[in-house]
Amino acid sequence: MKKLFVLFTAAAIVCGANQAAFAQADAGLIAKFVDTAKSAKDGQLGVIASELTGKMQSLGASLGANDAIKAKLDTTLKSLTGGKDSAALESAFDLVKAAKLTPDQLGLAKQVGNLASAYVVQKNFATLEGAQGDVGTIVSSLRAGKLTACISPLKNVAANTHMTDGQKQLIGTVADKYAPGWRTAKGAVDAIKKLPGF
Repeated sequence: MKKLFVLFTAAAIVCGANQAAFAQADAGLIAKFVDTAKSAKDGQLGVIASELTGKMQSLGASLGANDAIKAKLDTTLKSLTGGKDSAALESAFDLVKAAKLTPDQLGLAKQVGNLASAYVVQKNFATLEGAQGDVGTIVSSLRAGKLTACISPLKNVAANTHMTDGQKQLIGTVADKYAPGWRTAKGAVDAIKKLPGF
């Protein structure tokens, strides 16, 4: 009887380990991403990367066997590691669209999106001329899940005239997610400025 119990326990552990490995983002991708982030000149990137991968692992563990979510997590990591930040955000934002997420899982999926956004903003805008304060507020707000606090700073960064075209597109993606309608408001302000006397 004791041998039978040990056999069942071992089988349960193996099955459980396989399920956990099946659901998690690829460990090699996680390690590569975190190593890349920690080797960057900006020390904040390593910290945010660790927070992000921790939430990814929590989400994966809570889902069990879910190929669709695992693929999105892996795609997000590959894109972030490869410098394809827009693609990474798209994949991270799509996590919340997965069917049949529990409220806790949905919360984790949103946190993954927020932390991916914080990472991308820190990486691409921390040294943007005239935007350091706004960037700091955006990053800290996203990391804390205080999304309304990042709306005004996002609009400020989006209006910064020192950005490259790539940065404009990237901040537009983030602003569209957290400050929907900002383009319409910006367009109205720009139209007013073109009127005589303004």
